[in-house]
Amino acid sequence: SATSSVRATYPGPVLSVSVNVGDRVQRGQPLARIESSSSLQEYTVTAPKSGTILERNTNAGDVAGADPLFVIADISQMEAYLHVFPKDAARVKTGQTVRLGVAGGEMMTETSISRFLPMAGANSQTRIAVARIPADSGLQPGMRLMAEVVIAENEVPLTVRESGLQSFRDFTVVYAKVGDTYEVRMLELGRRDGERVEVLGGLRPGEIYVTENSFLIKADIEKSGASHDH
Repeated sequence: SATSSVRATYPGPVLSVSVNVGDRVQRGQPLARIESSSSLQEYTVTAPKSGTILERNTNAGDVAGADPLFVIADISQMEAYLHVFPKDAARVKTGQTVRLGVAGGEMMTETSISRFLPMAGANSQTRIAVARIPADSGLQPGMRLMAEVVIAENEVPLTVRESGLQSFRDFTVVYAKVGDTYEVRMLELGRRDGERVEVLGGLRPGEIYVTENSFLIKADIEKSGASHDH
């Protein structure tokens, strides 16, 4: 298992604690000293595996019992549990690429679906996909994640970002940079993936266009009179 709970061998007073949450420890490294209540002998609690301290549930002066004193995890073996809603379940399969990120943030790493749990989510009735998290992802245990699963890939000559699209009259457009000014490019669009859109016409490869805050350019052009292609 990637996670291990560390308990006292014999109950008794905790004399000292030598690690904190976030510390990296090696197998056999001392974590705490405890005095056995039955024998009054002191003994050392050591790490059963190498990893990172995720939880520290004791301090000097506490009485150690059956509850875990520490939780250690090997964060190089983390997995993400992804809840797949019934409407998407038939399209999500083992081996598909999945992009992971912190909920509400940007995607941080890419991996693939390794397996599905045999049981559905108890409350949500979702199918649960499992994906290994790369060790260099920057993600931490306990983070709430969001995921994008790539269910199909197609090579297309040209795409633009959804964030750059604006409505202009009856057209969907982007604003291309021409010298020191911006011009309207009326687009013929194809497939979308939620982030990018296939361009079938209206923009040439290599043309620079506005991808963020394009509504500001739109406002300026509408004030001054737009220059655009027919």
